[in-house]
Amino acid sequence: YKPPLITRVYDRNGEIVAEYANERRIWVPYNEIPKPVVQAYLAAEDTHFFEHSGYDLKAILRAMLVNVMTDRKQGASTITQQVAKTYLLSSERTYTRKIKELILSWRIEKAYTKSEILELYLNRIYLGNGSYGVAAAAQTYFSKSLSELTLPERAMIAGMPQAPTRYNPVRNPSAAKARRDIILVRLREEGFITPEETEAARATPLALNISPLKRGEDAPHFAEYIRQMILKQYGEKALYQDGLTVYTTLDLPTQRRAEEAVYQGLRAYDRRHGWRGPLAKLKTLDDWQEQIEKIAENYSHSWRIGEAVVVLKVGTDNVRIGLSDGSTGMIAAKDAKWTGKGALSSYLKAGDVVMAKPLNSKGGDGYSLEQLPAVQGALVAIDVKTGEVLAMVGGLGEGVGFNRAIMARRQVGSSFKPLVYAAAMEKGYTPASTVLDAPIVFRFGDKEWKPHNYDKKFTGLTTLRTGLEQSRNLMTVRLAQDVGMRQVAELGKRMGLKGIPTTDLSVALGSVDESLMEMTNAYAVFPRGGTYVEPTYLRRVQDSAGVTLFRAHTPCENCSAQLGASPEQPPEPPKVPSREAMSPQAAYLMTNVMQGVVLRGTGYSLSSLGRPIGGKTGTTNDYVDAWFVGFTPSVSIGVWVGFDTPKSLGHGETGGRTALPIWKQFAENQFKGTPIEGFSVPAGIEFVRVDAKSGLLPGAATDKTITEAFVEGTAPTQVTTGYDDSGMEIWSGGDTERPVDAGSGGSGSSGGSGQSQPGGGSANPIENLLRTFGIY
Repeated sequence: YKPPLITRVYDRNGEIVAEYANERRIWVPYNEIPKPVVQAYLAAEDTHFFEHSGYDLKAILRAMLVNVMTDRKQGASTITQQVAKTYLLSSERTYTRKIKELILSWRIEKAYTKSEILELYLNRIYLGNGSYGVAAAAQTYFSKSLSELTLPERAMIAGMPQAPTRYNPVRNPSAAKARRDIILVRLREEGFITPEETEAARATPLALNISPLKRGEDAPHFAEYIRQMILKQYGEKALYQDGLTVYTTLDLPTQRRAEEAVYQGLRAYDRRHGWRGPLAKLKTLDDWQEQIEKIAENYSHSWRIGEAVVVLKVGTDNVRIGLSDGSTGMIAAKDAKWTGKGALSSYLKAGDVVMAKPLNSKGGDGYSLEQLPAVQGALVAIDVKTGEVLAMVGGLGEGVGFNRAIMARRQVGSSFKPLVYAAAMEKGYTPASTVLDAPIVFRFGDKEWKPHNYDKKFTGLTTLRTGLEQSRNLMTVRLAQDVGMRQVAELGKRMGLKGIPTTDLSVALGSVDESLMEMTNAYAVFPRGGTYVEPTYLRRVQDSAGVTLFRAHTPCENCSAQLGASPEQPPEPPKVPSREAMSPQAAYLMTNVMQGVVLRGTGYSLSSLGRPIGGKTGTTNDYVDAWFVGFTPSVSIGVWVGFDTPKSLGHGETGGRTALPIWKQFAENQFKGTPIEGFSVPAGIEFVRVDAKSGLLPGAATDKTITEAFVEGTAPTQVTTGYDDSGMEIWSGGDTERPVDAGSGGSGSSGGSGQSQPGGGSANPIENLLRTFGIY
């Protein structure tokens, strides 16, 4: 016999993430069931169990007499008979079935020991609320293991087999307590407990601590993703009946921080854009509790935001609200001030259904006015070393449905730029190489494309470091033109990004669609030293016998013997298969430059965290998508914010304003109290102090220097003599004047005199102009 069992999904620390089962059952061997639990069921169901041979003739005759003499039905089934009925027979009430039950009970007694029969019984009986077996009931009603149950708790669940619905302590607490007290008396009569223990236990309230099956509430999108993986790989029966043990890469403390950061960030955005009105309106308040109870059920998945309540009365300084449990609370004017609507009566009326959240989680009647954010967001955190997914928030709300961390493919904006710069580093550029930041026009037949910088300003020849730190669009386009979009696309593919066009320069500014998971994992290549690792979610899957069905990455010989089946002992992180996406030197140069984004650029607010961080903001046209993807030496983290149906987030809602605060809150809580570690520097890297503006060696005209990273042999040799940003020319196409495009072959790039410059072009702007138009 193989009973239906619960499949449990664990995080990397052995904490339960989710449970899946048609029946909640925890199978416990007889020798692990505490003796007092056994005694409670013997007292309740079969006091002569160890004396009879499957049936109790005296009890049967007594029951028959009661049934004939009165209208009351009395049962006389022994524990063995109940085993025969539940395992081998139907539940129909006929004399034929009863005779079969007696015969089978006698045979069971011949084939099994008393302890084996008790094991079958105690693990099979239905005890209400979807719980089968005593261990499952202990978890459901008291959130305890069998060994932790108290005397009154044991008596309560022992009294339930006779009528699980009638004695359900959740629905009928008074009936459950009365039945419990009867069992306590029987325990005393059988000599299992003393009279004093009996009275003390009877005086104890039920004190339930309900613990239903965990459905992944702390990590809804991750849990659902794992459920789908197991369902696809092993089938529905394996998932819901075979009791698999699934070890994942998730870290629940990290996940909880991620969920909270996304919620707070979306809430802040939503409040910036004002009050949108009530969820619904009740026509009458006569039966408000019944009405709000039904409505609140529809918003139960939004518990993090608050709960649906009904406005009962609007005053000058506060609003009285009604809750689904019939209690009332109050929203003070100051706790609704964020709406910007003025007097409470101007936007709230009696009967309005709104969201509200307790000000104090420990109690009190004070609430804040909330609303369901219309905007959505996602966050992913990946272990840099292993590629294991530590946290995944696929949106605000329940996990069933659309997972925005994986399924949403959105334009990435400027968060794509590091790939262009990385391709340049691979080609031989340095962070101190210069590219022209000036207007440029691309004509395609009768169409033209005129990219521009966010601030509509131009800085002339500018170092790559400054270009990425300040997210200069025009520099990025020129750089992509020189490096070649084919090279950028090939690098992106090696970093796990697919489908990058090879001829469209607008892709350099992020007009390509990618998922947050893909972008976050691609960024992990930089601190990992240029190595790509596929993101992983599962570590190991075992069947109910502890046999390993799957182990991530490497074949596992004799896994069961080595690892056992204990969820308290998750396996060591697996060895990771990988491939080189770029050289370690190019990866480090990018890591170093992207640290500058945080120290001096668009990610500056993260510098207050006081630890090495690299990253890049991303904002798409008309503020439709906001991104921040960044990394520390140990974790790559990505955040996206936007509407499910793409539309503008509003003017000024950039990646730095909308997505980065979510990243910051998460990182601040994640790394609080942890040691500060630096990025490792590979062999072949040297550091040279250069002029911050020209990228050359400091000279008399230098007013600011920076210690720059170079691949050995590529540092500048010429000293800066000054700056000239005024070179202008007349564009032959008849447009306005524009700065000279001074790169080799018209690319707009210049390494500066004294630097090794890819492409081998001259630094003479007139000569390059002539080359551009094919004059010579």
